[in-house]
Amino acid sequence: MNRTIKTAWGTLAVSLVVLALKLAAYWMTGSIALYSDALETIVNVAAAVGALIALWVSAQPADANHPYGHQKAEYLSAIIEGGLVLATAILIFQEAWIGWQHPKAPDTPLLGLALNGSAGVINLFWALLLIRNGKQWKSPPRGAGGRPHAADGWAPLGGRIGCWLGPGRV
Repeated sequence: MNRTIKTAWGTLAVSLVVLALKLAAYWMTGSIALYSDALETIVNVAAAVGALIALWVSAQPADANHPYGHQKAEYLSAIIEGGLVLATAILIFQEAWIGWQHPKAPDTPLLGLALNGSAGVINLFWALLLIRNGKQWKSPPRGAGGRPHAADGWAPLGGRIGCWLGPGRV
């Protein structure tokens, strides 16, 4: 198994752990901010699965139907991920609108925020590892793959600020 496949499996594992933490934080609090963060992480899990499938397909040798190989599978995976991001944005907007119309204070906010913060730390650690490996391997896609995880690492900070600024609205 080459290092790209290992990294893709690692990304899937990290995404699943982070999703579990974020879902637990949402279930404990009922917070729409934490729910939206968990929804976004579902896209990360789907993207990790899509990347693994795309890597497997693109590694297949050229055949009669694909004389130039199967590398376009990676582009298709990126297009699907973009569609998932759009669908997630619509779901988050819908939940935010409902929450705005019917505000509710979160239950056990400190424990939920601690779980969500833990997920953020894990994401930041993984992001730094991906970015470092991208530089070390001279692979811009690997380094770029760490940037969304870095953003996800900072997202829990937004959730904490939202809970602090708007109790009863998150």
